Amino acid sequence: MKQLYIVFCRKVFILPILCLFVLSGPALVAQENVEKEDAFDQELYDMSLEDLLHVKIVTASKSEETVRDAPAVVSIVTAKEIESYGAASLAEVLDRVAGLYMTGSFLLTNNMPTIRGETNAVWSTKVLVLINGRPYRDSYLGGNQVEVFNAYPPDAVERVEVIRGPGSVLYGTNAFTGVINVILKKSTKNNFRTTTCYGSFNTRQTEISAGVKHNDLVVDASINFYNTDGWKFTARDENAIIRSKTKPVYDSIINPARTIYLDRTGLGAVISSSYKGFTLNTFYGYTRAQPMSNAAQWLIPVNGGPNATPIAFEVYTSKLFADLGYSKDITPYYSTAINVTFNRTAFDISRADFKNKPVITLSNDVLTEWSNILKFRKNLKAIVGLVMNNQRGNASDKTKNADGTAFSNNREFVNSDGYYFVPDWNETWYSGYAQLAYSPFKLLKIVAGGQANKVTGVDMKYSPRLAAVLQTKSGFGGKLLYGSAFRSATPGGEKAIDVTGVIRGNPNLLPEVVNTSEIQFFLVKKKFEASINYFYSDQSNKIVRTSTADPVNEIPNTPQFVNRGSQTSRGIEAETKFYISSRWSTLASFASQTSKNDLGYKDYSGTPLYMAKLGIDYKNSRGLQVGVFNSFYSKGGNIRAKFSSENVPSNFAGIPTDANPKMKTINFLTANVRLSLPEFLEKPDMPDITLFCYGVNLLDQQVYYPEFSRRNINTYPGRAGFNIHTGITVKM
Repeated sequence: MKQLYIVFCRKVFILPILCLFVLSGPALVAQENVEKEDAFDQELYDMSLEDLLHVKIVTASKSEETVRDAPAVVSIVTAKEIESYGAASLAEVLDRVAGLYMTGSFLLTNNMPTIRGETNAVWSTKVLVLINGRPYRDSYLGGNQVEVFNAYPPDAVERVEVIRGPGSVLYGTNAFTGVINVILKKSTKNNFRTTTCYGSFNTRQTEISAGVKHNDLVVDASINFYNTDGWKFTARDENAIIRSKTKPVYDSIINPARTIYLDRTGLGAVISSSYKGFTLNTFYGYTRAQPMSNAAQWLIPVNGGPNATPIAFEVYTSKLFADLGYSKDITPYYSTAINVTFNRTAFDISRADFKNKPVITLSNDVLTEWSNILKFRKNLKAIVGLVMNNQRGNASDKTKNADGTAFSNNREFVNSDGYYFVPDWNETWYSGYAQLAYSPFKLLKIVAGGQANKVTGVDMKYSPRLAAVLQTKSGFGGKLLYGSAFRSATPGGEKAIDVTGVIRGNPNLLPEVVNTSEIQFFLVKKKFEASINYFYSDQSNKIVRTSTADPVNEIPNTPQFVNRGSQTSRGIEAETKFYISSRWSTLASFASQTSKNDLGYKDYSGTPLYMAKLGIDYKNSRGLQVGVFNSFYSKGGNIRAKFSSENVPSNFAGIPTDANPKMKTINFLTANVRLSLPEFLEKPDMPDITLFCYGVNLLDQQVYYPEFSRRNINTYPGRAGFNIHTGITVKM
């Protein structure tokens, strides 16, 4: 029956595509009848191509420059590309970026953008997210980003700028292997747009966006509602395993897999406004989802048998982001800006049958930044800034009383006096940065900069940057880049957490450090741009959890956070965009990386060792547009490598059990078909209405993520199978 359903759904999806091509056939074959229209389209194409190739970005240097000028490896996803290839969330948008892999954990789905193979268990702490250039992070565990990736309104996005490589010189902690900057749309006139769709798994999504411009006042607002009954998640957990005590170790699986449906609700709201030199950008995101649990284990009813349905477990997370800024051009040579950025995070986990949400984390962080741009001469520019970041919060567990004893009335009463497993934290960090860009002649740009940062309890640390950018009149150029980045331990989870028998924080943790060298070659022509780059990174002071029996543990049998180990990684990334004609365009990328730590463990993260991505977009004169995108992911590295310096199974001292199917190579294919009714019906005066049909995982690939957090089982299901969504967009 499943196979019949898949075949039926594929035919239902493909049929509209065939019908649309047939209906628009005259526009495909009778080109001689539309020569004037084609000439007009070609003119628009040439204009839009020029704009695309000269898009100004701001992430690499906190000031406008082209991708070719930037002292970093940068990829851009435009609003046009998001619309062409389709997306229900930012996670789907980012999954198409060169060298980036969206993954997650048994607790949080689509929470971790992985760049250059670097992963961090449950929390995404190595890639910094910015909203209009302002940091979006929390001080508990530093990487709860599930709201922005799953609930952020895609219609609000003008473009996404992604830096692969270090960014701490300008942005501080977490900008370790990359930076993602979500740039919001800014209206040039009054407008309104709404999109609604329905799809597989009883999925409903509605986006509403509006923009108002009155003289110097511009206000843009978007809201996104998302709800789904969820796809079928079937997996074995850690309790399905009995480990033999004989050596070599043999594991046996005794319990069958259990099943839940990953239902999820999301709400994302954005308001962006500007008036003369003032700006106010806000985002509120909320998600509720049903995961496996917070310990990679099913919650089973008392006396439940091997086939018992798990008790529902839920994760609630919300975030309020707000940034108030003011900028002023004092003279043609000097401009200044001040920003105050607020991030409030709430993270709750609970059994669905508990009246209250027993595990609650709150963090309230305020970052104040003063930045200055000085243009000494046309070819000499500097940026200088100062940052103060206050972080505070706490975490409680209301399944326990304040003295640590169990509170057993969760189903009837709310515990108003819970146990604080992370006491109140309150730290203020300081940093200053400077960067100088000099062009001794037109073809060469040299950049040098650095950041000094002072974290509570840690000596002053420095992060440098050096870059040389060369580009010729022929369109050929190259970059030599060197940069250092850091990630400081979070004052909440990593420094102060204290749960006997589970995990203990360490107030003496040093920042993780990475030094990265890169070389890039690029070519830009009128209809074509391409780049290829090689990187080499050296990490040190890695923040890791000890094992239960580690002799360094301050409390016996309680793991704790420590600085331990180093790692080197290297890889190649290539990217191209080709604007073939006014009808056709394509983009493609390839990325590969490999790593090895100081113990000899190779490719320890489990993420794909190489990725190849290809998108093809077509649009005709009758309003039909088809965007097809395929991402090929190889098998991941060996998470069993923690037991073997040579990755040879016979040398294992113990293995994560193959409880679930192995991670395999996949082709993750999506297709987005859009039809503009005014263009198709040749009635330009009618309302701007577009019908669309968006298909995901069209090849019905089984996607499994490595369980690299606890490493007690091998994988768990990561993405839904074949699914399809249809809807309508109305613009005014």
